[in-house]
Amino acid sequence: MLNHIFISFSLFFGVVFNSPISNPVQNGVDYEWLGGGVEGDMIFHDGFDPRFEATGRGVALWGPRRWSKNEVPYDLSLITNAGHRQMIESAMAKLVEVTSTHIPDQGISKACIKFRPKLPKEINVLKVEYGTGCSATVGFSFSPNTMSLAYPGCFSSGTIQHELLHVLGFYHEQSRPDRDLYITVNHGNIQKGHEHNFSKYRWGNTVLNQNTTYDFNSIMHYGTNYFSGNGQSTITPNVPGARIGQRDHLSPIDIAEVRALYGCSD
Repeated sequence: MLNHIFISFSLFFGVVFNSPISNPVQNGVDYEWLGGGVEGDMIFHDGFDPRFEATGRGVALWGPRRWSKNEVPYDLSLITNAGHRQMIESAMAKLVEVTSTHIPDQGISKACIKFRPKLPKEINVLKVEYGTGCSATVGFSFSPNTMSLAYPGCFSSGTIQHELLHVLGFYHEQSRPDRDLYITVNHGNIQKGHEHNFSKYRWGNTVLNQNTTYDFNSIMHYGTNYFSGNGQSTITPNVPGARIGQRDHLSPIDIAEVRALYGCSD
């Protein structure tokens, strides 16, 4: 189990001050909102709904929702554009790189998570397809495991990595049970009918609490205006100057959580 990460003040709180934030927004449309799933982009084909179970972030489900042997076999046959396929595989490679154990004296890295093309007769694979927004199934399931990406809004490395973390079993950061200590949800600004996207989950014995600190800089955190009905902020960080909603890279805490869930030690 992962202990709290005590590094610097900014890393401890996962805070990024005055840095640019990249979001999957094209022509004023945020494609994560169009994924058609829970909180916009999370799909649960087997009937599981995190709003009614003990779930959260810095949290992940035990058991079958972790991919066997830390490997995610994938099928890109429905992605017909070669450049798009290359971008997806590059994002997968980046996620593998940042979560790997680096062995400097040997000049090699030991992968924690692996993504590989499916074998001919494999059934339980991640099928990647085009969609109207960005979405992914959360964790492994014997039901179809899918990731949908709309062009152009979902085709950036960070956005694809965000969806891949859903595939690995992770949720959105602002859903953590302790989130009210770190952010304020401005319920009056939320678009009518989307209030459920700001549910706060609860810890429980069906999930693994990894005991990490709240991470403003997580690639899994909503931005300030997600699902706004009036153009005003739906989320305000309680730490002045903190930035949220980046879709550029996994944060140090994101990386530590992936490695902890999948049992990767230094």
